[in-house]
Amino acid sequence: MPSPEFLQRPGSIWEVFQFEGKPYDQIRAEMEDIAVHTCRPPRDVRWEPGECGGVKGKWIYPDDRRDGVVLYIHGGGFTLGSSGISLPFLVELAQELHIAAFSVDYALAPEQTFPAPQNDVLAAYQGLLDMGIPGEQIILAGESAGGTLCLTLALMIKQRHLFPPRAIVAMSPVADSTVQGGKKVLEDLPDMSETVALYAPDADPADPLLSPIFGNLEDFPPTLLIAGGAEPLCSDSLRMAEALILAGNEVELIIGRDMIHTYPLDFADYPEAAEAFSEIAAYIRIKLGLED
Repeated sequence: MPSPEFLQRPGSIWEVFQFEGKPYDQIRAEMEDIAVHTCRPPRDVRWEPGECGGVKGKWIYPDDRRDGVVLYIHGGGFTLGSSGISLPFLVELAQELHIAAFSVDYALAPEQTFPAPQNDVLAAYQGLLDMGIPGEQIILAGESAGGTLCLTLALMIKQRHLFPPRAIVAMSPVADSTVQGGKKVLEDLPDMSETVALYAPDADPADPLLSPIFGNLEDFPPTLLIAGGAEPLCSDSLRMAEALILAGNEVELIIGRDMIHTYPLDFADYPEAAEAFSEIAAYIRIKLGLED
């Protein structure tokens, strides 16, 4: 049974925002404005617009910085969302771990389609390497579509023989785009088959850069997969975890009983999300060797 706080949750921006009848660019602008103006970082953390590898986004810096950076990739069904949506989560993470983060504003459909998002997140990762940050100090993290892009980015990094990231944190990713027909992660948004048709109209849904479960998963970075037990995409995380284990990789899987899509982002609203946030912070702390 979910906690009373979960049942009475105020709702994330994705749950309360009115999507109906609005064009994509208006939705993005309004959601970004809400996210930015409601995020009040503590005194020891700041954020600012910037770029990495020629890709725009937001940098989050704690005053007392340690080695390590999170490359964060937001969700939104490859059509919506922005670097601002994840600010509360990343500000809290920066304060908790004393590491920086860069949240990527990658290309979105329908204006730009596959593989533009993949190319943008790859450019941002290359930008971190070009700044002199070694792969072993980089964590890839993201939710929903962003979690998918974390997994596909790892495949692209391996294909290009770049230094791999230290680990991946993927919340509610789409692992298999070939079997998503009829599944909705949010009631007001298109189901996943419609999303894929809009975002990758000329591509094979089985392409590993759309369905990472079909990629070469050998020598994959250590991965933490998190999903809500009540969400349609829960099975994707279960199947992805199994595939990674069968390929000989280090995998941790958290399924939040009765929880919803990308629930760790609601860390301030109910105890199940706060616990998941703590698990993520602990995982990153261990992987980056930040233990005191």
